[in-house]
Amino acid sequence: MFDGAHSGDFATSVYGYVWTLHSLSPAEAIDSATFGCGSFVAMGQSSASTENFISSSTGATWTTSAAPTDATSTWSAVAYGAHRFVAVDASGNIAWSATTANCAAVVPTTPQQVSGNIHSGLVWTYMHPPASAGGAPVNSYRVNISKGTFLRQCSAPVYFEPNCKVAGLANHQVYWVTAQSHNRFGYSVPTDPEFVIPTASSTFSAIASAPVVVHGVPLVVQVTGVLANNEGIYPITTITVHVGAVTLHCHPNPFGECLLTVSNPPIGSDAIYATYSGFGRSYQSATSRVRVES
Repeated sequence: MFDGAHSGDFATSVYGYVWTLHSLSPAEAIDSATFGCGSFVAMGQSSASTENFISSSTGATWTTSAAPTDATSTWSAVAYGAHRFVAVDASGNIAWSATTANCAAVVPTTPQQVSGNIHSGLVWTYMHPPASAGGAPVNSYRVNISKGTFLRQCSAPVYFEPNCKVAGLANHQVYWVTAQSHNRFGYSVPTDPEFVIPTASSTFSAIASAPVVVHGVPLVVQVTGVLANNEGIYPITTITVHVGAVTLHCHPNPFGECLLTVSNPPIGSDAIYATYSGFGRSYQSATSRVRVES
């Protein structure tokens, strides 16, 4: 965002609701700005009347360039397309500058830090913007949830903490989540799959995926409801899970859950519970049971 006067002031923002003020030197009255192929380009009329074009890869620091013709003319518009920036001035001059890279088909990289909350039959997924927007600004995100051939999707618009909800899921079933960034050239590759387990309650719990198993068949234990701190990060301390006389350990995934396998659970009625420490206190789940038959 530029001030149209000769103040040289401009502002930048990541999400559009908090802005940081910067100043150009020498000051310049900016009449037009655009973005393309990873660069911002703006122009108008410089107070020094020599360097009417400015460019930036971040929007925070800018490099000046001399006008290709009459330096006293006011450059009124700039646009990006077909791998070129094209500008016009008030005298009818047209200037163009080719980009060094072909950005015609550059999709963004994957979203960063995909995490979320679990509810009954529902996954609420959050994400952060990708490291690279590609050849055009990111305009949306897509979250995919699958279970074998089962697939559901939701779309998240671009705003602070983009998020979306996928409902209609079965509780205590294991699903896999991936997320993609999108710009006008297409979708990024999906993020690495992360499991999610919807639950009817957000209470910290540890249960077997089946109430009865046969000895020698692996037992799967679902740990859910691990609390995130106020930054949305789950405790880095280890979750300890007890299955009868067997003790296992895990670190919660970005959805506050663990999925563990006991390869040879003890025969009999085994108690299952989990513990961890975080936020200055200790947590212990209620005790559930699984029957292991010989």
